[in-house]
Amino acid sequence: MPRTPLAVLAASVSALAVAGFALAHGGGPGSVQAASATFDAATVTNLHSGTCTGADGAYTRTRATYTGNSVSSDARLNGPLTVKAVTVYNSTTELGVVQGRLRVDNADGHTAGKFTAVDTAGSLDGFVGGWSMGPRAGLVGSFTATFDPATGFSDGGQLGTGSSTNAAVFVSGRCGHDDGQSSGNGQKHHQHNKHRRNGKR
Repeated sequence: MPRTPLAVLAASVSALAVAGFALAHGGGPGSVQAASATFDAATVTNLHSGTCTGADGAYTRTRATYTGNSVSSDARLNGPLTVKAVTVYNSTTELGVVQGRLRVDNADGHTAGKFTAVDTAGSLDGFVGGWSMGPRAGLVGSFTATFDPATGFSDGGQLGTGSSTNAAVFVSGRCGHDDGQSSGNGQKHHQHNKHRRNGKR
């Protein structure tokens, strides 16, 4: 059976791990810097749309490319913006999901990422994860915007800003870590058991 449109987009959420930070294995980044940007992408090309029926009603599905500009005091998020987005939206419940890729071209290269956002009556609230190529750093942050598939992202889309609960950071480098992780009693768990001198485990 074909997958429902929302299930298809939900399965893509795991792609937001593109930043790939290995925090669970000890150590961590050497630098975490706050970042934010405002953006618009209201030039629409290659728009394709269709409809399908889900368990809770009819959905409109769209796919398009949106271009505009991202404005930021951080050069990594300042420059021409391209967004490729796929949407599913139920006009009766006024709920849907928008998922896609974004790229900001800048003087040192580009920053690219993937995002997934909930669409509530044209207001997006979601998350973006990606990489800056110059200098190289991971990007993790909130993603909000006003959106219409036919007219794009407008009215000051925001990455990592908008309210006290929204934030974004660039993560780069690596800090040192211990060989083992401490337990609650202050002792360390080692990855491998050592053989006893008598040869028994």
